[in-house]
Amino acid sequence: MKLLRNISIPVDKTLDIEKEICTKLQLGHQELVSCEIRRKSLDARRRNNLVWQYSALIEVKGEYPSHPDLLEFKEKLPYIEIDQKLNDKQPVIIGAGPAGLFAALALADKGFCPIIFDQGDTIIEREASIRNFWQKGILDTQSNVQNGEGGAGTFSDGKLTSRNQDFYTHKVLEYLVQFGASPDILINAHPHLGTDKLKLIVTAIREYLVDKGCEFHWKHKLEDITVENGGVRDITINGEKYSPEIVILAPGNAARELFRMLANKIPLQSKPFAVGFRIEHEQEFINYLFYGDKTNIDITGAAEYRIKAAIGNKSVFSFCMCPGGIVVNAASEKNGLVTNGMSWSKRKGKYANSAIVTPIDEKTFGSEPLAGMQYQEMIEKKCFKLTSSYLAPVQRAIDFIYKPKNKMPVPTTFLPGTITTDLNKIYESGITRTIGEALKYWNKRYKGFATKGVLIAPETRTSSPVRILRQPNMQSEGAENLYVIGEGAGYAGGIISSAAEGLKLVARFEY
Repeated sequence: MKLLRNISIPVDKTLDIEKEICTKLQLGHQELVSCEIRRKSLDARRRNNLVWQYSALIEVKGEYPSHPDLLEFKEKLPYIEIDQKLNDKQPVIIGAGPAGLFAALALADKGFCPIIFDQGDTIIEREASIRNFWQKGILDTQSNVQNGEGGAGTFSDGKLTSRNQDFYTHKVLEYLVQFGASPDILINAHPHLGTDKLKLIVTAIREYLVDKGCEFHWKHKLEDITVENGGVRDITINGEKYSPEIVILAPGNAARELFRMLANKIPLQSKPFAVGFRIEHEQEFINYLFYGDKTNIDITGAAEYRIKAAIGNKSVFSFCMCPGGIVVNAASEKNGLVTNGMSWSKRKGKYANSAIVTPIDEKTFGSEPLAGMQYQEMIEKKCFKLTSSYLAPVQRAIDFIYKPKNKMPVPTTFLPGTITTDLNKIYESGITRTIGEALKYWNKRYKGFATKGVLIAPETRTSSPVRILRQPNMQSEGAENLYVIGEGAGYAGGIISSAAEGLKLVARFEY
């Protein structure tokens, strides 16, 4: 079998993949033995002329025709070999986000019964805490949008993209289908679940693991690690000591108290990340701007975008775009403000939002291991002080650029609400100027992007500001029986790559 790429079908045309393959390769219908769609993406470069692009695995009678889009097909194969035998059937996992949950899945399918600890709570309890925060301003610092069952991704758009696409990332998608996701995620170039479906899937994974003999302990916080002779002697959780054979540490990027505790235990380093704002538009405007006014959105789904701009030697880009979604208050520390985007599986909301961010590194925040984290905290506290509450600072994008003194309220989806203020006061002048110039550029390139956009501050947690140094086998450089994985450890970004880290680690183990 061979892989045929670039099978182009206009979105308003009835799908007949076999006919399109035969036409592209100049085959008779009877010469095509079989075809299997392997990838589907939307080419939206020409407004009102959007095209589906397919790749398909095909088999033909006789010799394959010669065509530049017809390639030899190589199945993605596992490439990590078992190199460690564990004696304890109950390895300890810290963190029930994607990395921790999928490490637990892989362990359970090998006959282990891991014990999973998380400082947050189950999804149902998390929802109650989050609702209390968004409606009443009462923040649970342990269980919130950032922390708890499923990790921060559970209360997001549920994007399933990953730069690295190999056997392990595909295995993550297969697991998600097993627990309730649509099989379409196996072929879509930009798959997503939405927070509503992701909650159900994460709950189903937990129930499966419990049936397999795994243990979950919620509201259980890792407080200390004792490292002796190059290994973890014991860990302290909620005041109780444990001495596991191995510890799998799978934190989220909001695990600041954990990073502080680890700073004197094992090697850490600061890591670049990006900061900026959320920008919100009416979804109907985004549909028109990027897909055109003649595109049937019922077929394509709500328009999404990914844009970037080079401003001198700096860059600005959109990140984590949420069609038909809302901007949420994702704070996890008292007297701090954080924004994030969230949407549901159908993406039918009235508004669209995206992060608009620029990268920063130690030139901005210093070289100490926790310097980037401390910079995030400083910005989040500054935004809280601007409104003296969990109401977010907000400003029309065009006012941010040209600095008029406009105090009029600006409608947004953000809960519990916003206060119009000058967002130029938040970041250093270099960051502010860079983002402002990018917004000017986009306002010309995508007419009205800034004029009709509203900025909500701040966007600070695009990725972990800390990296826990580790060996190629994922062992911490400071403790050979401590394995560090996932986004908070500084080695992944998003649901799929974090979950794949869990699978890659466990691929090395046997019982």
